Amino acid sequence: MKIERVDPTPEDYLLRQAREDDARVTGKKLVEPVHHYRNTQTGQLYYALYGCIGWPNVISDKPKAANRPGYLAIVGMIKGKRPAESAYIQLLAEAESHSIGVLLDEMVRLRSEYGFGLHPSLLSSWYGDQERFVMEIAARNDALIKSGGDRQAILIHTPLDFYDVKAFDLYVRALTEALSNRNQRLFYGGNEILKNRVGEYSEKDPVIVGMGGLVYSLTLSMPWMDMVQENAFNVEEG
Repeated sequence: MKIERVDPTPEDYLLRQAREDDARVTGKKLVEPVHHYRNTQTGQLYYALYGCIGWPNVISDKPKAANRPGYLAIVGMIKGKRPAESAYIQLLAEAESHSIGVLLDEMVRLRSEYGFGLHPSLLSSWYGDQERFVMEIAARNDALIKSGGDRQAILIHTPLDFYDVKAFDLYVRALTEALSNRNQRLFYGGNEILKNRVGEYSEKDPVIVGMGGLVYSLTLSMPWMDMVQENAFNVEEG
């Protein structure tokens, strides 16, 4: 496993309490989470990790851009000197295939490598189109649940504004901004698939749809942040 969980110390809980007190005074609704994760190979720290999937296009005699393979990626929200709410996004792993079976195999493999099970929320669901390949996912989930229980199931949830007619525009803008030289927030980390496709921005490209939807959703909703508790201090433990 390439990721390990870093459990909070008593000092971390005290700091969290101070942050919540300050948030209530300033009217903030979100605070930095108290637990985080470490990359066992690089030492890099993350608030949380997220995955996305862009399903493959239908294979046909249409131009090559319409026949792209499906795409998977995992990113980490870097814990560092930058404020938690605007954390850098590190691309950690990616894969692609025309085969749904291979994509699901890779999803299970990659989530296992990157800490699935270390916390109930870690890589428990992936951003993507939840209405496609439902039967294939259900069949794979039957086998996963039989061998490891309900928590092993592959879950997909749609990115923000996925059904908006201008969703692709929104996703491209989010991706372009995150990769801009002026205020770069998303880093390739030595990975090549996304890097080689940026600039084409084809609406049929699962790489752009998948990663664009993920970046758009993360930057808007900040799901790694915790809600400020109204009364009692309470941190969920997995």
